[in-house]
Amino acid sequence: MKKLALLLGSLLVVGTTVTAKEAVVAPVEVSKEVVVVAEPVAEVVVVEEAPTLKLTSIKTGLWSENRSGQRNGDLGANSLRLYTNFAYGDNWTGIFNMRRYFTSNTNSDYGHTGGFEKTSTRTYVGVQRNNIFDNYALGLTYISQGSWDKYEITGSFAPTNWLNGYVLYEYVSNNGSTITIEDNGLATVINDSDAHYIEVQPKLTYNGWGISYYFEGEYAIENDAEYYYQQVRLFTPKATIGKFGVSGEYRGTLQYDAKNALGKNSYGIGNKVKDAFDVNRVYAHGTYALTDSTTIFTSVGYEFGKWEQSNGSKKDSYMTIVEAGVNIKF
Repeated sequence: MKKLALLLGSLLVVGTTVTAKEAVVAPVEVSKEVVVVAEPVAEVVVVEEAPTLKLTSIKTGLWSENRSGQRNGDLGANSLRLYTNFAYGDNWTGIFNMRRYFTSNTNSDYGHTGGFEKTSTRTYVGVQRNNIFDNYALGLTYISQGSWDKYEITGSFAPTNWLNGYVLYEYVSNNGSTITIEDNGLATVINDSDAHYIEVQPKLTYNGWGISYYFEGEYAIENDAEYYYQQVRLFTPKATIGKFGVSGEYRGTLQYDAKNALGKNSYGIGNKVKDAFDVNRVYAHGTYALTDSTTIFTSVGYEFGKWEQSNGSKKDSYMTIVEAGVNIKF
């Protein structure tokens, strides 16, 4: 019995030892938290440049107009022209233009000495706000020449790529000048009047081709003088060969009427047309690119038609128009 108790005790000790060896405690993994230190992000500051006034182009040249029937050997009305264009920021533009008028005379008779005779100087100063409602612009211009001043407002529009144009109004202020009216051999001197001037030209274009309606009229405020006329104008695309470019233009008169300060029809070359369709004008416009920014230009025009005379007869009439110069872009 004693031996049996000892045997059971031995087995109990051995069993406990084996159990203790089999009980393996799994190691506890302690995760280390990774702390990421963010680099400071530099704040991007966009500095907008203040708009500055910039000269964008200069165009200068000589313009000459000569109508048949000029007296005293006169070769026509001429002017030296200067056009300067400016920009201020993205939406503002401005102009400063000048014209110096003179006549060229080849005859020393009739009190003329021949050569060039200076007549007057015209000055333009204007500013325009562009991109109003995308493709609309509004401009104001002051024009001065000798005895008169003009205050002009122009609205330009281009709602689509096939329609563009402008509407222009001027208030013409005459500074106390006088005019002489001849009627039935009698000359009457009266004060010149202030006037309203209107010009309109909407234009349709397609692949470089264009057609426009043109209206121009001036109406005196203090007397009955007025003139107005309507035209249709056609434009061709510009064809280029190397550095040369050429395009064409046609102007056909639809209506032309004029009255003097006494309200009577004003006859004579350039004043009244009995049959408007008898008066036509064609232009050829040419350019030659000296560089990417410098271009030589010229326009040659010819007007032909029949103008009504004071006795009701018609007289053949023609006029040549020539302009040439250089255009520089900056």
